[in-house]
Amino acid sequence: MAPNVVPDSPFFAPSTPRRVVQVSTPGGTRRSVKKADPGAKEHKCGVAGATSNLVNAIIGAGIVGIPFAIKETGLVAGVVLVLLCAFLTERSLRLLIETAKHVDVPSYEMLFESCYGSAGFYFISVNMFIMAYGGCLSYLTIIKDTLPILCGVSKDDVGMARAILTVSTMAIILPISMQRDVADLAKTSQVSVLFQCAMVLILVIFSPVSESLERNGGLLNIASQSIIKGDTVFIGLGILSFAYVCQHSAFIVAGSLERPTKKRWGMTTSCALALCAVLEAACGLSGYLAFLDDTEGDILNNFLESGGHEKTAANIARGLLCTTMFFVYPIDSFVYRHVMVVLFFRGRRAHEGDDAAVLNRRDRRVAITLVVYLSCLLPALVVDNVGNVLAVSGTIGASCLAYIGPGLIYLAVHGEDFLEKVDHIWGGGSSPTAIESSSRSQDVESARLLPKPKHGTPFFRKAGLFPSVTWYLLVMPVWCFVAETGKSKLDEFKAEKALKSPHVNRLGKCGRVQLPPTQPMQPAAAQRTGRSGSLRYTTP
Repeated sequence: MAPNVVPDSPFFAPSTPRRVVQVSTPGGTRRSVKKADPGAKEHKCGVAGATSNLVNAIIGAGIVGIPFAIKETGLVAGVVLVLLCAFLTERSLRLLIETAKHVDVPSYEMLFESCYGSAGFYFISVNMFIMAYGGCLSYLTIIKDTLPILCGVSKDDVGMARAILTVSTMAIILPISMQRDVADLAKTSQVSVLFQCAMVLILVIFSPVSESLERNGGLLNIASQSIIKGDTVFIGLGILSFAYVCQHSAFIVAGSLERPTKKRWGMTTSCALALCAVLEAACGLSGYLAFLDDTEGDILNNFLESGGHEKTAANIARGLLCTTMFFVYPIDSFVYRHVMVVLFFRGRRAHEGDDAAVLNRRDRRVAITLVVYLSCLLPALVVDNVGNVLAVSGTIGASCLAYIGPGLIYLAVHGEDFLEKVDHIWGGGSSPTAIESSSRSQDVESARLLPKPKHGTPFFRKAGLFPSVTWYLLVMPVWCFVAETGKSKLDEFKAEKALKSPHVNRLGKCGRVQLPPTQPMQPAAAQRTGRSGSLRYTTP
């Protein structure tokens, strides 16, 4: 468990929410007693609400940059990558939650802690903070850049733009963010999804696609000339992959789901990513086919330059985009608040990320939400270039949460299987893993006296240059070391958790951990008791 940051303050101490109720005794007297507050139980939502929250966490301001990403990758490659990124993100979200259920932990940071100790806990918590803080700051900056223009304020009137940002966010964003549970955001997320669909529909209808196709020889001619652009394909891939990053909010959304089974979470991720893929593909295709090589990083700027009905449509779409920012911000602010809970508050529930138990006290919820809001608002008042914010949060936070983190988790949780396969390919089959497996047939106490095998040590039993070259070319010593470290830490975590009292976590599975099985009982030869002929079992 991570050490407490503020150990002496009662504000951060664990507490059970209670309320005063009137009870009657058999003698007819009435007295006041304190009972547990049923309102402390976390609010839940259905598949539709969780899907809306997940879509809201994925689609933000990045959707207006999808046409530019297709321009950088090429038309055919861009469409394929939009669909491929959606598919891989859906699989990533599903596997993360399934792995957490397998290990029996309720949060991303505890999943990393189970495999890599407190260093893993802080690694993923810091990256969740970077991603959530960068998102909140960028949303407020977009509101500051967009809403004053829609209100008729000049771009040079910086003071009025800051005043509009402060008043509008205090009136709309702050009250929404004061809610305790992410399930309470389902209604506003559904409104945001409707606005996002309306924005994409406006772009599709008013994009001058037909005129562009006529000038450039039709769709087939454009596609044949823009299959893939090798020199800039990775720029577009980076934009597309960042547009789907939502792993930092996956566990919060999954825990808010009623009966968070694998099937229901799979339905949530499938519906959310399918809708995101349709919206981003429609926006990307209509925007790129309308302007081709003139496509800008923000497709709405192309519409403003066109004039006429396209300019009016762009202003309406920009208004819808600005409105969605008010509803997207609370999702990332909840992640930011969650990180503060697990880092600063004491107790098992706080460490496991049970935000409802910690934030049921109104003073805590109000204080933390205000800290989150002010820490994002003050920099947003002076930041002008949102691109720098997204670059930092995307390069560091998104890469670790969406790509590095899941890979490290997979190697740790399935470390033994990975090491067995590695030894089968490079070690000739008689691996330390096999030795360890055979040692399990011995007595448990004597097996503990044996030295632990070192899977990560480079071992070669196959002769020839090719195995040696591929071993180091694929950096297998590093992967074996990661798998061995994660496997040993996971065994220690399970043994430690087995000593704690079991309880149902947010993802629904009971907290009782199954330790690795010892040698099964075997019937003693010719030993029977009683008339029933039941066997007497003894250990070997």
